[in-house]
Amino acid sequence: MANETPEKEARREYSEDFISQAKDYAVLGLQPPQIAERMGLEGKERENFLFDCTNKLHPLHLLLNIAYHHGEADVDAALITIACSGDVDAMELAIKKREQDRYLTLRKNLFGI
Repeated sequence: MANETPEKEARREYSEDFISQAKDYAVLGLQPPQIAERMGLEGKERENFLFDCTNKLHPLHLLLNIAYHHGEADVDAALITIACSGDVDAMELAIKKREQDRYLTLRKNLFGI
């Protein structure tokens, strides 16, 4: 059927190299459309990739989320390292970021947003 949606198709599998490259871009903080662009995905291949990235039931979604969190943790670690060396701006930014993270966590726990 020509008008089949990605949901009705069998679960797509991706090669190890493809997943590794997508995760590398995710660690850099790129969003799925940006990753698809960098990987040269077009047409149906791009559509399927974007669908799988946003489908919480697809393993690719989980792998990219983990990669995003690793990237955030790397930035946090670098910021703390710079702050520990005495950089006042880095200290202020680290404090603001920590406060923002606490606020977002609290908002999610209380209101689910």
